[in-house]
Amino acid sequence: MPFSSNVPPFTVNETITWDDDGLEGYWPVFTVTGDVLVRIVPVCKVSLASAAAAELMMGIEYKLDAMIATTTATDIDANEVWIDGTPDSFIELESDWFAVSNSNDIRLWQDDQIDSGSIAFYCEWKPLSDGSSVVAANTVFVEVVA
Repeated sequence: MPFSSNVPPFTVNETITWDDDGLEGYWPVFTVTGDVLVRIVPVCKVSLASAAAAELMMGIEYKLDAMIATTTATDIDANEVWIDGTPDSFIELESDWFAVSNSNDIRLWQDDQIDSGSIAFYCEWKPLSDGSSVVAANTVFVEVVA
């Protein structure tokens, strides 16, 4: 269940669980209103499996890998913190803060089917403009048809 804090930086979370989901497309993870600073910390809860050798990346619509570089899904194992293209540790230095402008929702992109697995995405955020917010997007996979 998503949670939220009430003192900046605020924290919101969203979990994605795969069950033979998707081909090529994206998961809207966080919805951004206004201008904010965000820091994303994904933690794998169940190792990802993909017979198709799917790759994942995180960013916004026109900067697909702006937050987390392209990563082979099967390299993301249970309890690893995934903040770069080589998830390999249960502890990582903090991820970077990113400035995100109004309506640039934060998305998880995948290029092929992922058979199983689960990642919890934690987002710390700070408002830059009046009325800004970041909320869990109640994730539903959006398939991109070429």
